[in-house]
Amino acid sequence: MTAVECTKISCAFCRDICLIEEVLGIQIRSSKGKLSIVKDNQRIGCSLNAVRAMCYFCKMQDCLVTTSEIEDYVWQGRIVGMSSLPVLIHEVRRLIKPGPYEIVTLRNRGFVFHNVRNKRMIDQELEE
Repeated sequence: MTAVECTKISCAFCRDICLIEEVLGIQIRSSKGKLSIVKDNQRIGCSLNAVRAMCYFCKMQDCLVTTSEIEDYVWQGRIVGMSSLPVLIHEVRRLIKPGPYEIVTLRNRGFVFHNVRNKRMIDQELEE
């Protein structure tokens, strides 16, 4: 698997923003230098890092991504504290709920972003 990189300074001008809207049904808006999402006709403030993380997860659906891969994509080499990633994952989970997608933690390995509906369909097919 090749590394995925974010090359934009501002998510508001990135063509990959369409991917978040397509996959999650969430619109990203920028007003007065602050990012927010529009979901179910409600505007919710969010961080640039949360938008970058959502973008990365949408690109890497159904793939195991390590914590270092997420950190490299979101923070682009900047040094961050140990609590930064768990706080970020919590924020993204809050922003994408309720919805068909979830972030699953695989302890000591990383995370998987997947569509819960597809997983249930696959589980049902295996049972039959």
